[in-house]
Amino acid sequence: MRKMKKIIAVAVAVLMLAGMTAMAATAAGNDKISISLRIEGLEKTLYYNDKIEAAAGSAVTGLLTAVNEMESTLEITIAEAAFGSYVSDINGLAEFAHGGMSGWSYRVNDESPTVGIDQFIITDGDEIVVFYGDPFGVGMQYPITDLARALSDGIIAFTSIDTTYDEDWNPILEENPVVAATVTFDGVMYITDVNGEITIDDKAGMAGFHTLQIERFDEGDGGSGIPTVLRLAPDHVLYIQFADTPDDAWYELAVMYCVGEGYFVGVDKANNLFAPLDKMNMVQLFTVLARIAGVDAALTTGAQWYRAPLEWAIENDLIIMPEDEQAAWKTYDSIGELSVLLSNMTVARENFIYLFYRTAAIVGSYDMTLRADITNAVDYDDIYEDIREAVSWAVAAGIIKGTSDNALTIEPAFEVNRATVCQMLFNYYS
Repeated sequence: MRKMKKIIAVAVAVLMLAGMTAMAATAAGNDKISISLRIEGLEKTLYYNDKIEAAAGSAVTGLLTAVNEMESTLEITIAEAAFGSYVSDINGLAEFAHGGMSGWSYRVNDESPTVGIDQFIITDGDEIVVFYGDPFGVGMQYPITDLARALSDGIIAFTSIDTTYDEDWNPILEENPVVAATVTFDGVMYITDVNGEITIDDKAGMAGFHTLQIERFDEGDGGSGIPTVLRLAPDHVLYIQFADTPDDAWYELAVMYCVGEGYFVGVDKANNLFAPLDKMNMVQLFTVLARIAGVDAALTTGAQWYRAPLEWAIENDLIIMPEDEQAAWKTYDSIGELSVLLSNMTVARENFIYLFYRTAAIVGSYDMTLRADITNAVDYDDIYEDIREAVSWAVAAGIIKGTSDNALTIEPAFEVNRATVCQMLFNYYS
């Protein structure tokens, strides 16, 4: 299953490190890169920022020095050794404080460098983790999540590529289960078995995003109490694919994005189905648009789940019906009757484009000035005159593209399915 660590567009605190000029930069100019830094202490995350601006050519040493200067909650001590610089103490937690070879280590992009932190040059997009443990004594595992049997059996497995050494200190890599670790899945705690697995009893609703954390410590008689499993980032989420959205589907990432943003949910929780190829009706579309606008429009099995999005649509005059029916739309006495009418109306491309254009204007945080020349589209005359401006905006914003290799083809009357709407939203927001 394809893994994607960052698909949800979340608001993050961006740390602008003014002191980055003090880094050991080897590159000329003022080129900037963005990296992620996490510091894991004994029992908790001491620091985490997944978007730090740094100078290109900087070493890990310079990054830690700058963070130390900027963060009042951190006190990082860097020492020198024959192999190079290393972290000897953070916030009073020093090397060898828990016996053996305990101390601070670091990993970059899920790998353990073999050089000191002064010799490792960071690059754009690097994910750096500094952690306390005893990898060469009690050991340390770095969990890999296996979701192959999540939907079928409710099983999530955790393995680790562990390194041991022969008598000549040649590394030997082995994949082992992560045993006896505490896993917190959506707030519920489990313990991995001898196969490194946990079993979720209720598989209904497994598809989608979930919170996940894993921990294990060297405990028992004579235990050091230090971590023996590297924790995941505090905002780590796990995405389990819907049963009917395969990895190689053209809409895979678009569905993942829209589910993560809360715009869409599955249609069949018990069987973990998304129904990507089902055509959308107008009630469903208004529900999605209301969620984009921040309306609490959770799709539930309760009575009149459609009330909030339809009331929002009426209030904002999101009407695309013949003029002789518009008055009736606005004066409906029963939301239930309106929902029946709209549930029997499918959504064409031009319906979505116009309504999303109006929604974007209501939200007020998007560039509504974008325009593209669509007058040469082979089906330009088929677009309702009142909708042409919205279609021009959608083409300029990258929401839709021509469906023909030879000419811009809007296909305004084409009835869209759930996957197509997800893809158009993904095109715009990404």
